[in-house]
Amino acid sequence: MLKKISLIMVVLLMMVVPAFAKEAPAGTVVQVNGSSEKQIDPDVAKIHISVNTLNTNIQKAKDNNTFNMDKVLSALKEQGVTDRDIKTDTYQIEPVYDYEKNSMPTLKGYRVTNRIEVTTAVEKVGILVNEATNAGANEISSIRFEAKNAKDIKNEALEDAVKDAMKKANVIAGALNKKIARVTMVNESGVYYHPVMLENRAFKTAAMDSAAPSIAAGKITVGANVQVTVELAD
Repeated sequence: MLKKISLIMVVLLMMVVPAFAKEAPAGTVVQVNGSSEKQIDPDVAKIHISVNTLNTNIQKAKDNNTFNMDKVLSALKEQGVTDRDIKTDTYQIEPVYDYEKNSMPTLKGYRVTNRIEVTTAVEKVGILVNEATNAGANEISSIRFEAKNAKDIKNEALEDAVKDAMKKANVIAGALNKKIARVTMVNESGVYYHPVMLENRAFKTAAMDSAAPSIAAGKITVGANVQVTVELAD
């Protein structure tokens, strides 16, 4: 009985193996890289505006900071900035010490930092910087130019990279007198999006009465890389 069962299993295996063997790809496999990159104009800006105050009395330092920041907020709102365009980025109170050689540090006072992030149209950046500094802000720590539809822009870059890869695959297929039978694999190698960053723009008190500065937005760089594997056929 066992011999009959073994014989049947051997016969079945002999029938199954060729069936699987027929499914193995017989065509030429080609792997190509696709990439895309373009520069676009930003349509939104984010400005980090700070009010820094220093006083030997911690309460006076806080009160002075609040007074100056209220003036800054009022000036921004006069330019059409709304509450939803403003968010507090940092509020910090820290002691400031004098360090002299061969002596213990002595407390000089307290520094209060209140930094806000303002979202605005690109063309209003210079005006808002000027108004904020005139009203009492003493530091513009960064300005970032972005695109409102960043997600859509990234997806377009990825689509363009795939098209680039398929174009290369078609060129290779044509050179071999073949055509693409099917795509067997696609790997996303990365999508990048680089907004324009202007760092550490400090505005001195002496320059607060000057005209609104001209701040160029520059271009946003966005791109993608993919790897596509295709099977060719005659």
